[in-house]
Amino acid sequence: MNKIILVFGIMALASFSRAQDSYIADMHQSPYATMTPVPLQDVKITKGFWAERQKVNNEVSFKVLWERANDPDAGHVIQNFEIAAGRMEGEFKGTHWQDAWLFKWMEAAVYILANEPDKEFEGRKLSILVDEMIELIGEAQQEDGYIATQITERKKYSRFENMKHHELYTMGHMYTAAAAHYDLLGKTNFLEIAEKCATYIYNFFSENQAKYPDFPNNPSIIMGAMDLYRVTGNKMYLDMANHFIDSRGKYPAKKEFTAEELFDQPSGAQSFNPAWGRINNQNLVPLRESKEVLGHAVFYTYLYAGATDAYIETNDNTLWDALDLHWHDLTEKKMYVTGGVSPHQLSMSTFVDKNGIRKTDRNDYIGEGIARPYDLPQANGYNETCGMLGNMMWNWRMLQASGEGRFADIMELNWFNSILCGVDIDGVGWSYGNPLRWYGDEHELIHHKKYHRSLPGPALICCPTNILRNVAAYGQFLYGSSENTIWVNNYAGNELNTQLPDGTKVKMKQETNYPWNGKIKFTLESKGEFVIKLRVPYWAEGASVTVNSEDEKSAIAGEYVEISKKWKKGDVVGLNLPMEVKMLVSEYKMEQTRGQVAIKRGPVVYCLESPELPEDISIDDLQIPSDAKWETEFRADLLGGVNVLKTKAELITISGETIGGFQELEKVQSKKIEIELIPYYAWKNRGENTKMSVWLPLNIKNQ
Repeated sequence: MNKIILVFGIMALASFSRAQDSYIADMHQSPYATMTPVPLQDVKITKGFWAERQKVNNEVSFKVLWERANDPDAGHVIQNFEIAAGRMEGEFKGTHWQDAWLFKWMEAAVYILANEPDKEFEGRKLSILVDEMIELIGEAQQEDGYIATQITERKKYSRFENMKHHELYTMGHMYTAAAAHYDLLGKTNFLEIAEKCATYIYNFFSENQAKYPDFPNNPSIIMGAMDLYRVTGNKMYLDMANHFIDSRGKYPAKKEFTAEELFDQPSGAQSFNPAWGRINNQNLVPLRESKEVLGHAVFYTYLYAGATDAYIETNDNTLWDALDLHWHDLTEKKMYVTGGVSPHQLSMSTFVDKNGIRKTDRNDYIGEGIARPYDLPQANGYNETCGMLGNMMWNWRMLQASGEGRFADIMELNWFNSILCGVDIDGVGWSYGNPLRWYGDEHELIHHKKYHRSLPGPALICCPTNILRNVAAYGQFLYGSSENTIWVNNYAGNELNTQLPDGTKVKMKQETNYPWNGKIKFTLESKGEFVIKLRVPYWAEGASVTVNSEDEKSAIAGEYVEISKKWKKGDVVGLNLPMEVKMLVSEYKMEQTRGQVAIKRGPVVYCLESPELPEDISIDDLQIPSDAKWETEFRADLLGGVNVLKTKAELITISGETIGGFQELEKVQSKKIEIELIPYYAWKNRGENTKMSVWLPLNIKNQ
């Protein structure tokens, strides 16, 4: 990247259309912007895969999460705020980050209202319910602006005594929700609460950061501060974001523990002292000095996302250089084929010293994140859903900054694979952990509950609401705009009605059965001279584009194809993305998948699940021949409607004496057997005892 990039981020989607906010209008007109997101209310998802997923999300998941937030036993979220507001007596219940449940639910409500302003919910207008919750939050806020019911309503705790109390995390989500509420609905009541809190936090930590070097632990507050900056123009919020970015790794640990002291500490206490949790929360060295991705997946993806926000406002190329280095390290050495980026629920932490030698830090451990390059366990792969959403959000920002298709490719990989697998097809039931191999009832894990489908309650609350808000906002990930250009970043049936920065109005309909089919049709419903840029995914070799069924031209995989003309109403652009079934093998250093193959068609990674096999045949006994021929069939009645992949696999039978866990290879027999693969995101929707594997043994044939 060679020039300053000034571009909106996640919560400035509708800003340029707000004439009353001249600061935002000026930002949108920046000549340095690569692209800016199209306002959410300018995109209406109408039909197909994402319309179906969004309907389940906005109607079923949204309702379930509201009901459980109100349930005093299952959630106790609203009760915590009512206690803090003095409306009722009682004690706080739930996790240290319970407040974020309400804030993320409200953010989702704002996105729903952006497209459905008269939405009815629970017998009244949703907008009225949102205002009632804002009033409750305001009553729960302390005089100086501080708000964290997990502290104020538990008298045994004091402010900022422990980073694992997640005060700044919950506040960060409040800032984002409040910025969205103002930006999309034009109301200031929530924004005023958030600004009062943010002013307190900025003043406190700008003066006292050295005394609290381990804050923030989970840095959602960086993105939240940037969201406030973009809707208010108040530079204090940009300064706050940069302050927290720069504070990571700036202050030395207070003490080092000996091995004996380490073993005396309670489980999970690593973050209670700044000497612990340094690698896990990116606090060992400053971001600009870091050479690799390590630690908790949510912590590092949120830090990188916030730092990208800061970069696109300041053109600090030292940030871009660090972010690009970490992007390559993550995608090339530490990311699953599904886009998952948190291999370990628990692991010893490592780091590379100045001499290039990898060492282990006994005073730290990795939780829910990355420990070493190429270390990607399958059966115990954790892949917390929030981390996968963080990866998507980071790549979305990198796309806004650069306009490079590689970032949209990772977004797409996350969306169709590692994100959607965290929620049931029916929208009721979520999982934190998302492994790529599952042994059914025989499966043994460190934290079994987090891998099973469950409903959020006093614990396990962050992933459901994170999926909720992002799926509700899916329209914002489809398009970007620059001076006279509409960028098409992702594909879904929708209607677009927006205005480009140069004043050109663009009205366009997108029709597609993506991701099951690679044919995408755009029909212009307005006229004007402008540019359409269509992203061609990295996997779509042989893609082509037509205009009015003529002038077919090839498009390069991994890049945007540009079409510039004076458009007439009724003009049709066709994009054809070939969707060949592709068999993938891994880098040889990824030992757990050596000699195996993963199957991918278009953006969707597939898996073999036991319901697709006869009861007497095990996944463990099957191999995929390297010359396998694949057929695709759409099943409307299966798992919400999916393409299945069909081929002939080899059923292997081995005979020989067993010695412990090993068997002598005396005789091998094989026979062909028909199998069907389903999309990975849809597994575990037919019972917990189903077996599943993304990677299958590969039988190399001479070709």
